[in-house]
Amino acid sequence: MRGPWISAIKRQDQDGKKWIPSKSTRVCSEHFHQGKPAHRLHKANPDWIPTLKMGHDSASVAGSKQRSIERYQRVNERKKRKATNEAASALLDFHRQIVDIHHVPEPATKEEATQTDIAWDTELKLLTKDNQNLRKTLSEKEEVIKCQSFTEESMKDDDDKLCFYTGLPSWLTFMALFNLVSSYLPNTGKCKLSAFEQIMLFLVKIRLNLANKDIGYRFNIHQSTVSKIYNRVLDVMNARLSGFIHWPSRASLRASMPTSFRNFYKKCCLVIDCTEIFIEQPSDLLARAQTWSQYKHHNTIKLLIGITPQGTVSFLSKCWGGRVSDKEITETSGLLNYLNPGDVIIADRGFTIDNYCRLALSEVCIPPFTKGKTQFTRKEVDWSRELSIVRIHVERVIGTVKQKYTILQGTLPLAMVGNIDELGTGEAQIDKLVNVCCALFNLCPPIVPLD
Repeated sequence: MRGPWISAIKRQDQDGKKWIPSKSTRVCSEHFHQGKPAHRLHKANPDWIPTLKMGHDSASVAGSKQRSIERYQRVNERKKRKATNEAASALLDFHRQIVDIHHVPEPATKEEATQTDIAWDTELKLLTKDNQNLRKTLSEKEEVIKCQSFTEESMKDDDDKLCFYTGLPSWLTFMALFNLVSSYLPNTGKCKLSAFEQIMLFLVKIRLNLANKDIGYRFNIHQSTVSKIYNRVLDVMNARLSGFIHWPSRASLRASMPTSFRNFYKKCCLVIDCTEIFIEQPSDLLARAQTWSQYKHHNTIKLLIGITPQGTVSFLSKCWGGRVSDKEITETSGLLNYLNPGDVIIADRGFTIDNYCRLALSEVCIPPFTKGKTQFTRKEVDWSRELSIVRIHVERVIGTVKQKYTILQGTLPLAMVGNIDELGTGEAQIDKLVNVCCALFNLCPPIVPLD
């Protein structure tokens, strides 16, 4: 608008040059028909630029400006009449619709009135029945959605469902775990799942070993989000549940010693065995060689697990490649730091660690060897039988842990194993996973009977 205003004013400086207004320049209201300029978008308005008392108006120019004013007024009048007519037409149409809806022709006779009432009653009954059917269908759908969801409401009254998806025996056990872990989970706006649902997602993953895409469909999130939540909850649980894998005192062990141990191995503090977990074949040749197991004929992760006579996991070694021997894992596991003089360890034949245990003034009991013998003596047969009765419990525990958390049964992807170079340090992802699975197992009732 600046250019047209300067042209309309037609002012020159004292030296005859074109006048340029400054920031403080103002135009008097007497130069406008309505006492003020029109909006900058209303170019048809005569007051779009100053036109009155400009000092250079001729008769023809004045007449032209007057015609412009009259033309602008006529246009405004036509717009007002058009808007009024459209509003009146819309109001009339609305009134006709209301009349048509509420207009019910009066019956000519009493018989017609009765038939009309019967028709209305029939229609009302049909609508009522449809409404009831719709409510019933909605209730059934809500029940199906509730059963298929992983919310707190769908779990707290169904211990069978909870045990199937989490491996935990009861709602009280789950809530104890939830209260221990939930406050340490980051509750950011980026994650649409609550702390309860994040813990459920993690437990469902390790319990059923479902694919991330499957879990994503179940929880209505992307599969990349499933992986992020899994790693996040794994770190928190590994830190919070580390105290559940505990080496008990000698007094507490002997006070609750099961009968099967009390008869023959009163001084037993630990039953040990090694277990292996299948993993994908690494692309690196060195890592492939380190994880190859001659016993399983597969790439595996190997670790030492020790249980108390009561059947709880009390010792876990760091995870190693499947190539490492049982004896080497035991001697590098730090087990010697927990043994007291006079303690007895029960193991399989592969654990030839007598010299290692003597350093702690303890003893290892393993079945006798047949090397150099044609057969066992009666004493060796009885000893082997007695030993197998109690040694079988560690195999039962390992089997139960893998059955309860089936992620340890399948072939783990390398992303869930972690860096192969970190094996033996205790910092790999697989170390955290095994620790959490065994800690959760310790929350369940023991599998070794007391009597």
